[in-house]
Amino acid sequence: MATSPHALFVPYPAQGHVLPLLELAHRFADHGFAVTFVNTDHIHGHLVAASPELAEQDEVATPGRVRLISVPDGLPVEDARVDLGTLTSALQSTLPASVEGMIKKGQFCCMVVDYGMTWVLGIAKKAGMRTAALWPSCAAVMAQGWPCLSSSPTACSTRTRQEIQIVHNCRLADGQRDPPVGDLQMNLAPLCWNAVGTDEAQKHIFGCLKSILKVLGTADLLMSNTVKELEEGILSRYPTILPVGPLPTGLRQGKPLGNFWPEDASCMSWLDKQADRSVVYVAFGSIAVLDRKQFHELARGLELSGRPFLWVVRPGLADDLTFPDGFLETVAKRGKIVSWSPQHKVLAHPAISCFVSHCGWNSVMEGVRNGLPFLTWPYFADQFINESYVCDVWKTGLRLLKDDDSGLVTSSHIATQLEKLLNDAITTSRAFELQQVAFKSISKDGTSQQNLETLINTMRG
Repeated sequence: MATSPHALFVPYPAQGHVLPLLELAHRFADHGFAVTFVNTDHIHGHLVAASPELAEQDEVATPGRVRLISVPDGLPVEDARVDLGTLTSALQSTLPASVEGMIKKGQFCCMVVDYGMTWVLGIAKKAGMRTAALWPSCAAVMAQGWPCLSSSPTACSTRTRQEIQIVHNCRLADGQRDPPVGDLQMNLAPLCWNAVGTDEAQKHIFGCLKSILKVLGTADLLMSNTVKELEEGILSRYPTILPVGPLPTGLRQGKPLGNFWPEDASCMSWLDKQADRSVVYVAFGSIAVLDRKQFHELARGLELSGRPFLWVVRPGLADDLTFPDGFLETVAKRGKIVSWSPQHKVLAHPAISCFVSHCGWNSVMEGVRNGLPFLTWPYFADQFINESYVCDVWKTGLRLLKDDDSGLVTSSHIATQLEKLLNDAITTSRAFELQQVAFKSISKDGTSQQNLETLINTMRG
């Protein structure tokens, strides 16, 4: 009797990386794989706190199921893990031994990793395992990174506002240029090696990214959580990248989603009482932080708009989560504030009219999948490039811009842009068109669905 294939999944320990890889793990389980999904102890603690049922896990991996396990990340329990350079360095020191031990005991046929963990692929290769890596952002970011990462962190960081087109920047070995993906402007300044942490951490992240991009090529298959038809130009020049998105997280009853905070489901019954296409949804992901003045401007902007809104105010969103005087009383009848939402369900609700977003790629893909227009407010790294897709290429959203004098996105600007977006029939129509493209890609004969089948069959062997 043939043994069921056993896959080892290793995500980078961050919300936007765990979510898509866990969804991919469920796809493997749907096809009869036993899956072992390895989080760090710190992340596993967040998952269990958000979903207590996850504390009970199978003793051994079972075909058709995803088993969550955890290992140390090398940092003290009390460490806040906000410095990505320090975290990545600790992982590189401690995780390889844990993974090697698992492989010796587990009889795995393949390993699937987040791109941020590609440095463990060598261990799998030595063990004769098939390997794949998931890039959880758009393919344009990968293509943009290659030429810049051939430079130094100092050279890249001095480009405080270098705007270039992918078609002019991404040159291949033969000197050819990538076909256009639209008039996509690239702002290199906010890329993650020069936007977070200390100078030393930024240098370390830069070095890690260079290593990652070199090792990516050793994986048997490289995937991106994107849609072929939405990034046709880039993907036509990099045919080894398999678009498998949008990975529709959260649509599986009884299966773990991977949220780090408990969902406040009360917002769903609140949405049920709202008119169709009336509610502004505001959410900034798991990392973005606003200062007190900007937090207050956002609150006043939602108040000034006069529109119903659902606002996710997670712990740590602002350095001071005190609302402006009188705000809660003024918006009590038309506003709902939660600490975390079941975003996959919220965005699919007919009451949602638009998405005010930090432009994390998972959020962008969820918005696209649900046919929503965006107000964009990126925080760091690839989010600025994602914003360029939304506003400049797909034309499904409008930017929120900082005031030159105050340096803030002002309340009046927020209210004005909301009104402009929600009265823009062309942008709304474009959002609906992209929804159809995304839906087709994950349907039976769609490009993403076919690529997922290729991936699973290849990993099965």
